[in-house]
Amino acid sequence: MRRRVRLALRGAGVVALAVAMVWGIRSAPPLLAKLSIFDVATVRVEGAELLEDREVLEAAGIPDSANVWDDPDAWAASLVAHPVIRSARVRRALPATLVLEIEERRAVAFLATPVLEPVDGEGRILPVDPSRVRLDLPIVRLRARDGDVDGVPTPHRVQPQIDALERLRENPAFLTRLAELREEADGSVTAFWGSSPGLEVKMRLPVDPKRLDQGMEVLSRALAEDSTRTPLRIDLRWAEQVVVGYQPD
Repeated sequence: MRRRVRLALRGAGVVALAVAMVWGIRSAPPLLAKLSIFDVATVRVEGAELLEDREVLEAAGIPDSANVWDDPDAWAASLVAHPVIRSARVRRALPATLVLEIEERRAVAFLATPVLEPVDGEGRILPVDPSRVRLDLPIVRLRARDGDVDGVPTPHRVQPQIDALERLRENPAFLTRLAELREEADGSVTAFWGSSPGLEVKMRLPVDPKRLDQGMEVLSRALAEDSTRTPLRIDLRWAEQVVVGYQPD
């Protein structure tokens, strides 16, 4: 009987300890936030490449009076609201440091608006200073249409060309030397490949990487057959046909 009583008391003690620990964990941050030793002295930024640390700190909006035990959700939400930041996490490095971990959106092309502005895979313009960050990206050039605001197309308008670039990733050798992707009046695109003046490659949307491979094979054969004539363009818009164009004699 005594043994059962001791076991019951021991069990009750464990439960009481667990309850106390849970209460302590939940109540600790508000209590600790009152201690000046945990006032934020340093904020460190991790994951920033397109943005300067200063820009990330401004986006977070952490006040000078912040304590590391303050709720970080509002700061993380402010970071994600920035057009360059895809996701963010704020973590503590005790006693007085906050770490802002961010994942930036990936710039995939320059959009001619007419100035060159980097855009991500969703066609969103990224407010990044190209003079500060070196970006080696192809240019996407769209035709002006009604509905463009100050000459800037909507992300929906840019998306077909961005999708074309993603498909061209299946041919890295071609994508590496791609200088520009231009929208044509008939809905097709012209890829300017290589150094100036380069080669014009006309394609239908959506881009078919296998069709591009066929065109490059025809180009290689044409160069092998007559090295004195340099093709200026290849046209892949017609099914089962590759048209090679030369400078008129």
